[in-house]
Amino acid sequence: MHKLARLSAQERQQMIDDFVDGVFADVGPENPQAPGAGIARRMRQLPAELPDDPTPEQVNAWVELAELIADPAFQQRARTMAVAGPRTGEQPGQQPGEQTLDYRAVLEHAGQALADGIAPGSPEGRSVLDRLVPAAARAETLHQLETFTDARVERYWQLLAVLNGQPPFPPAVPAFEWLIAALRAASKP
Repeated sequence: MHKLARLSAQERQQMIDDFVDGVFADVGPENPQAPGAGIARRMRQLPAELPDDPTPEQVNAWVELAELIADPAFQQRARTMAVAGPRTGEQPGQQPGEQTLDYRAVLEHAGQALADGIAPGSPEGRSVLDRLVPAAARAETLHQLETFTDARVERYWQLLAVLNGQPPFPPAVPAFEWLIAALRAASKP
C-alpha cells in the first residue's frame, strides 16, 4: 500500500495508461471514431500527482483504484462496455433522432421506488417503469442497461473524483439495477 501511494505521478499515470491501452485496444484515441473512444479518453483522466500531503481518503482511493484496474474481470467488463460504447455525440443505444433514457428521471423515480421498497415486478413497480420506459423501447433499453450498468465501473469514477479532490457523488447504479429488474419482470409472460 505504501509503495503504491508513493509512486511518482508518471508511474501512476503509466498504470492508468497501461490499463486503458490494454482494455481499449483499437477503440481509443488512435481510432477516434471507434465506439469506445470517448470512454477511453475519460478513463485516462487521473491527477498528475497526489498532493504532497495526501489525505487518507486519497491514499486509500489510489490503492483501491490500482487494485481495480489490475482485476482481469474489471478489465473485461470495461472492454465490453468500450466496444459497445456510443460513438461521439451519441448516448448508448441511441438511434439517429431517437430520444434516450432520461438519466435524472431514472434516479428520481427508480431511486425513490428502491428507497420505498417497491418491488420491481409489483404493480407499483410497473407504474414506475411505465413512467420511465415506453413499452416499445423496453427490450433495447434492457439490453443497453445490462451492458452499461456496473457498480465497479461507477466505483472507478468515484475513486477518480476522490483523487481529484472532488466531493463524492451518490451511487446511481442501484437505481439502474432496480430498473433492470423492473424491465426483466415486465418482459416475463
